[in-house]
Amino acid sequence: MIFKQYGDARNLQKFLEKESCGTLVHETLFQNQKHYIVSIKKQENKQGILDGLYRFIMNIKRLEWAAYILSEYYLYKDAHEQEQILTIVGEMLSGERDELTSLLNEWNEGEFLHGNLESLLESEEPVHFDSFVKFRLKALYERTVLYVEKAIDEYKLEQDYQMFVQMLRDYLASKSDQQETIHLYFSNCDLLFFNAELKEMKRTELLSVVDKRLLTNHPVYVDSYTIAPLLSMAPKLINVYCTEPELKLIRTIQNIFEERVRILPLSSFPETVQPDIPDAVNE
Repeated sequence: MIFKQYGDARNLQKFLEKESCGTLVHETLFQNQKHYIVSIKKQENKQGILDGLYRFIMNIKRLEWAAYILSEYYLYKDAHEQEQILTIVGEMLSGERDELTSLLNEWNEGEFLHGNLESLLESEEPVHFDSFVKFRLKALYERTVLYVEKAIDEYKLEQDYQMFVQMLRDYLASKSDQQETIHLYFSNCDLLFFNAELKEMKRTELLSVVDKRLLTNHPVYVDSYTIAPLLSMAPKLINVYCTEPELKLIRTIQNIFEERVRILPLSSFPETVQPDIPDAVNE
């Protein structure tokens, strides 16, 4: 297998060595340019060669393709932005961002790559890796473009979210504390507010304390039933009682109010107070 870059040849060799496949890497000149040949004894361990090639492409090359696509197709040149977006791509490729990969059309990438690698090993001719990618793996490369597009969209959303959170932190910092403690009781996606004396605050009361500028200036971002009342009351301490601290709303509250938030189990809510769940404010 012929490569233009020594790094590619060496990386493939490492993957094949992990599969106990015998290889040699040597340099050659082709059209007056240096190329690097990985010689593989395919008769010894065909399955190991398939597995090594598969992991090399899936674990190394796809991220390299993504970096090239991001820089040359979408002109993201800033190193920090590239790192942030490629991190998202990597998480998608490793299966950690199902909410993003589920937006793509279903397609069995592994089956496609395995099929092409198996037919590759049937050939007796030297294989130029770049040509193999261009002609045989074109669909996988184009699939990587879709990953990058989704990652860019997600990056932009995350940037907007961070700006939103910082904006609300700035608003909070400009206010004098009005409440000592607010208790938030989450149960089955219902949310109840209690003041420092553990007296429930009904929806009408919550709406009455809301700073209307929050809803006027940021109507898309600010939840009038949760975030807006909390910001308007600007409590020094927020006790959050819940069973699922990873809920998006709870995480947003933590991001805005930071050290003011304390996460507690539902069992920590005072037994003397019985939350009126049917009248709960819906998240």
